[in-house]
Amino acid sequence: MTPAVSVVIPSYNRSATIVPAIASVLRQTFTDLEVLVVDDGSTDDTVAQAERLPDPRLRVLRSTANAGVSAARNRGVEHARGAWVAFQDSDDEWLPTKLEKQLARLGTAGPDHVGAYCGMLVVGALEEHGGRTEVRYVPEPETRLVEGDILPTLLRTSTVSTQTMVVRRRDLLRVGGFDEQLRSLVDWDLALRLSRVGPWAFVDEPLVLQRFSANSLTHGVERRVRSTVRVVEKNLDLLEERPRVLAEHYRTIAGAYRRLGRFAEARDYLRRARGLRRTDGRLWALAACTEAAGLVRCGPGRGRR
Repeated sequence: MTPAVSVVIPSYNRSATIVPAIASVLRQTFTDLEVLVVDDGSTDDTVAQAERLPDPRLRVLRSTANAGVSAARNRGVEHARGAWVAFQDSDDEWLPTKLEKQLARLGTAGPDHVGAYCGMLVVGALEEHGGRTEVRYVPEPETRLVEGDILPTLLRTSTVSTQTMVVRRRDLLRVGGFDEQLRSLVDWDLALRLSRVGPWAFVDEPLVLQRFSANSLTHGVERRVRSTVRVVEKNLDLLEERPRVLAEHYRTIAGAYRRLGRFAEARDYLRRARGLRRTDGRLWALAACTEAAGLVRCGPGRGRR
């Protein structure tokens, strides 16, 4: 019998967390589902841990090579049998009513909706060795009640996390799935492409629990800035109609390059931002700081042995 929802869980060396992640899906009050764990070439016993769960709704797909999380998710979508696809991460957990509430909301939305997303509690250590812990609700208050056409909001900032989505499989295939060239911001990129197809529904409850450690607070500045550049370039047709928003993205990119000590790239993106927002004093101040930092870093005798 064909399930209504396919839940894709990519995994790589997650033997300590994969079982709770799967169990939180199998505990859903909406039971007409299948779970596809796509192992991305793990070298630990992640596969063995997943396969020990005795539920006929669970399938484990193995890969011999590590191709990345986006490739693993795309493989899951390819094998999915449900009309709807949801995504879980191998170290996060869902609340039991997540799918039930999202599908109920979609039932009252129009047939043109590409999917639904929900709130998420982010819980993580701010310090590595037993220090402070942060708990926050996302999306942030200024975007929390956004549904329908969320494209204008998404062009400013990412509000839809992958593990909060329930999306029509046909629309996922229509937009080409996950961008396997991106190493960060894959959820922002996918949500933008789906939002060009149709509107979203939203459940304003924290139905996902995301955990992170101090070591996973960022994917790395360089990886993130490369991904930001790619996502911005893919959406230039819409961003050029919103010069204030585009200038803010260029300012963010410039700041990241400045932190990396790549002052030529920082100056380039600041020039682009200033061309769009000539009266923004922040851009001129950042340009002056970048120029000064570049002179200090690149002055005579620096970097020589």
